Amino acid sequence: MAGGIYVPMKGAAATGSANVGLASAARDGSTLFYNPAGMTQLGGTFVEIGVDAINADIAVDNRGSQARTLGSGGREVLYGGSRGHGDGWIPVPNLFLGTPVMDGRLWIGLAVTSPFGLELDYSPEWFGRYDSYDNSIKTLDIAPTLAYRINDAWSIGGGIDVQYADAELISALPDPLNLGGPSPESDGRSKLTGDGWDTGFNVGLLYRPSEHTRVGLHYRSGMRHTLKGSAAVSGLRGPLASANGRSDSRAGLKLPDILTVSLTQAVTPRLTLMGEVQWFGWDAFDEVRIRFANGSPDLVRPQGFENTYTVGLAAEYALDSRWTLRGGIQYDESPTTDRLRNTSIPDSDLLWLGVGATYRVSEQLRLDVGYAYGRFERADIDLTLPFYAGSPLESSVEIRGETDSHVDVLSLSVSYRFGG
Repeated sequence: MAGGIYVPMKGAAATGSANVGLASAARDGSTLFYNPAGMTQLGGTFVEIGVDAINADIAVDNRGSQARTLGSGGREVLYGGSRGHGDGWIPVPNLFLGTPVMDGRLWIGLAVTSPFGLELDYSPEWFGRYDSYDNSIKTLDIAPTLAYRINDAWSIGGGIDVQYADAELISALPDPLNLGGPSPESDGRSKLTGDGWDTGFNVGLLYRPSEHTRVGLHYRSGMRHTLKGSAAVSGLRGPLASANGRSDSRAGLKLPDILTVSLTQAVTPRLTLMGEVQWFGWDAFDEVRIRFANGSPDLVRPQGFENTYTVGLAAEYALDSRWTLRGGIQYDESPTTDRLRNTSIPDSDLLWLGVGATYRVSEQLRLDVGYAYGRFERADIDLTLPFYAGSPLESSVEIRGETDSHVDVLSLSVSYRFGG
């Protein structure tokens, strides 16, 4: 989890450089995602497979959360633990294929990646359960790609992105009549699910003013998914039991466009430096609105994301003809705001540190390993959630918490080139 729900890692070399310099590096198959124009620098037909294992330890500490219900007779601290977690290693695979045609001037390729995602699994007993306790967003992006080498200095590339998205959000519903206030034992449950396809595009430019310098520019369009699925309510009792049931629903998921500029500079025959700046159009993700087929009022979860940027530096050092070491640092600004930050995306500003290595088994076979550690800045969650508005059972829950989170990424990639 980083930069909202953007997953920047696409291979071990990217992870080891803290996701820096990727639009200009053009060093392996992952360039199909970061800047397809870089495919023209790879020398021959290639296949690359990899997996990025992500462990997001997302913790939120209780800071005086309270509930007001008819059964509580006032306000009280919510039942449940004082600390919730969303953790566990999640494997995210990727695949890149490419080959030159027309004497190496034109390239065709295919990238299969997961550019956005999130998976948090808190306990159903934790204090933030009325906002969320189990939620996920998963994407699969399939991108047929072309690149063309105009001359020795300039290359262009682009692709069509066919993207699948699947989302789920589970939260608790308080029983307003439970004596002493809401509890996990008396809670109902709301489960929202949906999936859908959308298409977009990406284009890139690579400029080589000299043998030692590469400048990359890449743009990825935003996505506007319509997720069709269902909304199910269960476990409510007494006067609220009539609300139990299922309805077809649909929701919009707006993902940002991304603009990247990066520089790769060979300082010596062994040392290469890289820098990169990225911009994300996250203001498209202003809310999640769920519409119900049974005519119930729309359910709106405000997000209020803001546009963001990342900036970073990285370096590679060739020990010999087989071993290359790398490392990098990146600052990743969060799109969330203090006013609307929630437990389903408890994001904040993030600092990435990465290290990695390449081992060339032969001229054709290459192995990469990378590790990155990301530390989130502490941030507050301050939400007031209304329930059963306009009825005699009207209730509210105040969720007050502080995030304390980090993320580990361990990546392995294997690439094979069939040409020179």
